[in-house]
Amino acid sequence: MPRVIFILIVSIISFTANAQVFSNLRAAKQANQIIIKYDISTTTPDQTFDVKLECSADGGKTFDIFPKFISGDLRGVSAGNGKEITWNIQQEEKRYDNNKLVFQLIAIQNLSEDTQKQLPGTFTDPRDGLVYKWMKIGDQIWMVENLAYLPEISPSKEGSSSKPYYYIYGYQGMNIYEAKATENYKKYGVLYNWAAAMKACPKGWHLPTDAEWKQLELTLGMSTDQVNKSGSRGQGSGTQLKSKTDWFKSGNGTNTSGFDAYPGGGRYGDGNFRNIGNNGYWWTSTESDAVFSWGRGLSFGSSEISKGATYKEGGFSVRCVKDL
Repeated sequence: MPRVIFILIVSIISFTANAQVFSNLRAAKQANQIIIKYDISTTTPDQTFDVKLECSADGGKTFDIFPKFISGDLRGVSAGNGKEITWNIQQEEKRYDNNKLVFQLIAIQNLSEDTQKQLPGTFTDPRDGLVYKWMKIGDQIWMVENLAYLPEISPSKEGSSSKPYYYIYGYQGMNIYEAKATENYKKYGVLYNWAAAMKACPKGWHLPTDAEWKQLELTLGMSTDQVNKSGSRGQGSGTQLKSKTDWFKSGNGTNTSGFDAYPGGGRYGDGNFRNIGNNGYWWTSTESDAVFSWGRGLSFGSSEISKGATYKEGGFSVRCVKDL
């Protein structure tokens, strides 16, 4: 592991199917910036990559710092030498000890639009560096993980039907780093009130409408009659969406759709967290009226999908659909 000035460059990780190699890594501090240079080679001609920079402040045990103020050779990078990334570390909200930072580079293979429409894959949220799995289900492309974008955090007792609020199940503090370290965040993602859910999905993705959920339900085998009803409907459809583990009293699903829905519970109008392990609930962008929005729910005790109008102040999960 080469030590370069004050920065130790460690593991070089790839999430691509084709071989590529980082080499000649070096770093230097220039005024308020950290400059990281690298070379990259690939065995696949004309292949390009997105390069992600992650950082650790604990000697490389956890890479949970995702620099925001970075520029350079990060998007659509082809094989070659002398690539460069610039991090303006002084612009970050949190201050870091430069002498203890550890970095890793990750190469993510760029896929053509046609390929993305046909194959499962991953998407990197440029806002925080989180990587999400996605899958084509019918004619739609869904993220098959709950969204975990967390720009701020509040305890469950605080809420609003109009101002964005973000929660982590069971966490009652206001420290984003602490919240992200919890097991519930890592497993179930973020609980959003409706105002937050409406703007939470990254660019190129969106909060699904009620009609888009109906389209998914038709793909699962529900009839037009069933998808147009509210309440619990479509025997066996919920089982296709539910994950194979973690549902209470053997209420697990088959996950034959690939949707992989976990029972993340929710934050309810009385200001309490409830139902983790029992239920999962996901917002749509379609309002029922000024106070309520439509959503979809799954329960450990049912094989069906529930459609209901939910008070916008509640905190529930988000799945994003790719823009067409």
